Amino acid sequence: MSGVRRVARYAGLTLGVLGLLTAGTAPAGAVPIDKEGSINVGVRSYANARIGTTDTHWSTFRYPSTGQVYWRNRTFPQSPAGHLRQNRYFLEAELDHNLADLVKRGVGPLSLLGLLPFKVSGLKYHLTYRGEWETLYDWGPKEYSTAEALKAPFPNGMFYNPATGAVIDVPFWRQRLRSLASQRNRLFQWYVEGSVGPLFARFGRQIISWGETDGFRLLDNINPLDSSFGGFLIPLDERRVPLDMLRVQYRLPRLGPVSEAFLELYGAIDDKVAFVPGTPAGSPWALPNLSEPSPNSQSFFIAPSQTFENIRGGGRLVFNYLDATFSLAHYYTFFDTPALQVFIKPGFPIANPTDSLSPQSAYPGGYSAQTFATAPHVQVTGASTTFAVEKLYSIVRSEAAFFNNEPRFSQFAIDPYMFGFYFPNPQTGKLEDCGGGRRCYPVRAQHFGAGVNPTGGRRTGSSFNYVLGLDVNQYIRWLNPNQTFFISTQFFWKHLFDVVPRTNLPGRIPLQGEVLPVPAAFTAVNNFQLRQFYATEPDYIHQPTDTFLHTLFIGTAYRGGTINPGLTMFYDWGGALVFQPQVVLTRDPFRFIMDYSILTAHTLKGGSGVSLLSDRSNIQFRLEYVI
Repeated sequence: MSGVRRVARYAGLTLGVLGLLTAGTAPAGAVPIDKEGSINVGVRSYANARIGTTDTHWSTFRYPSTGQVYWRNRTFPQSPAGHLRQNRYFLEAELDHNLADLVKRGVGPLSLLGLLPFKVSGLKYHLTYRGEWETLYDWGPKEYSTAEALKAPFPNGMFYNPATGAVIDVPFWRQRLRSLASQRNRLFQWYVEGSVGPLFARFGRQIISWGETDGFRLLDNINPLDSSFGGFLIPLDERRVPLDMLRVQYRLPRLGPVSEAFLELYGAIDDKVAFVPGTPAGSPWALPNLSEPSPNSQSFFIAPSQTFENIRGGGRLVFNYLDATFSLAHYYTFFDTPALQVFIKPGFPIANPTDSLSPQSAYPGGYSAQTFATAPHVQVTGASTTFAVEKLYSIVRSEAAFFNNEPRFSQFAIDPYMFGFYFPNPQTGKLEDCGGGRRCYPVRAQHFGAGVNPTGGRRTGSSFNYVLGLDVNQYIRWLNPNQTFFISTQFFWKHLFDVVPRTNLPGRIPLQGEVLPVPAAFTAVNNFQLRQFYATEPDYIHQPTDTFLHTLFIGTAYRGGTINPGLTMFYDWGGALVFQPQVVLTRDPFRFIMDYSILTAHTLKGGSGVSLLSDRSNIQFRLEYVI
């Protein structure tokens, strides 16, 4: 079937199903349940189809002496252009119930509020249900809807670790993919709120967003993000995961030129983080070279415990001074990227009777290494300001943030072929080969004790982050004589402190240097003893000391707001680009959206991570229903 016919097939199926689901529904607008209007409901639902417009990467090379095939960069499973990459059904229903009238009438236990020495106002509760269904794994192309992709390219029909004999449990990984990525039904948010004089409080599962950025986050790192169904192609508002928290605001009196000031504090004891469970292997949105089950490394994802020691919390002060709004913030949170620590056995990576250390070389199940992903407590301190430039019909946004104890990675710390075969000399502080490619375990045992398994350790660091944004409403009469164009642009800068310098040896990948925990390629290990086991070493993506990212959005409206074209762009100065034209057709309560996400990068780049989905270009058709 050609790519064009596949597009028509999947788009028609998706839109037909949604038409049946939404036929006969109520007209757009607020929907009160009672005659007083104290109970209101809102619904947003959509169905979409994303069709890939490029082949996913699957490049290989052969090691000359053995002819064995190794890979440089691949996305698993391999999916040709024209194949369905997403068929997502989304439903979110909200209920708001204002209890003011019931409090006033003293109905039931609410009458007890009248006995309090203070007056409670604005008492209400909120409930949000969210349902998500991904049918790609049911009727999508065979690489997603069957286990065939897990079997064909590998010995014994499965992934295989020739050094230990370990194979992948195909049914387990298929079941995990479907259980995590096919269907979710959740009481997404629930909270109660009310005010006592200048004090406002909200308690329950909720979302809180600080800062002035769009698309990417600086001060807005409180709630984790769920990127398992489209990454940064999905708006932030749909990716934020609510937390169980207490949030309070206290309005401050006017002080001279300072007005509209309030102090906001929050505290959350919750174990939700973005990487637990994360994006499952086999998903079309998993990161390259990490998207397939591994027979080599066993991964453990450890969420923070729900204790006061791991509380997320902090505060901000917001105020107006002259014509600008300022905020000062300080809080503790957990970032979406985990810290990593890799462990190996002394005999890594060989497990066979001819190797003297083989009884200690593998973990149960035949894994050569174990990786533990954990969430360090990250401190975020920063400030933001927003002000209008009336003559230019524009708003200037600026935000700065210092991140302390955020996860950081170096080649030596997470590459077992580095810390297993090289050793940091305690006298010189330099990395040294143990000699002749021998394992470093005897050297490590001399310094650290024989019972210590080799590990590169867990690294964290700090960074300075800044964004400058500009929002402008501008007439371009020859393009649209009746409506302005909204133009929004942002420039992000990230600077890493205490960077590990890059260190190279002839013929080897860098021994040291800042990296992302995503392999750019796998290369043959430079050791004759290991070549017979086809051992390959990950070459991780280099992370620059300074990252520069530019975003741009341009949009306007025609025919009274019923036709809304727009253009979104992300440009990472390291050499990666996202270009997304779109059009939104609105006829309340329906919206039809079509966009084309063009993602391009010649190689996998560090920095913002925009390049990591560079082979996932797609065209999307989406029908929404909103009341």
